[in-house]
Amino acid sequence: MAAFESQLKALGVLFGREAKGKNPKGSVILTECASVGFCAIGAAVMVYPDGVWYAQVRAADVPEIIEEHLLQGRVVERLSLLQLPAEGLAAESNPENAAPESIWEA
Repeated sequence: MAAFESQLKALGVLFGREAKGKNPKGSVILTECASVGFCAIGAAVMVYPDGVWYAQVRAADVPEIIEEHLLQGRVVERLSLLQLPAEGLAAESNPENAAPESIWEA
């Protein structure tokens, strides 16, 4: 989390208050949660609205995720665990990108 915050601040794309070193016109919002329900995958990162989950992310992976995915729009396949596009996007027109049914079962 700290690696993402420092690098996004340095690039000037982290949205937030200027007084906190962030950019009020930034395009990236960074949030943290305690658990996403996939404890076995280690540190997880989700890029929304793309719906891409990255697994076993280490601080050393952060520059690649920022450059390739956030800035260039290319998924970092070696870290990509799952892709769940937001409703109304590619999932409807491309069934291969749609979420597997088992993920939504109770």
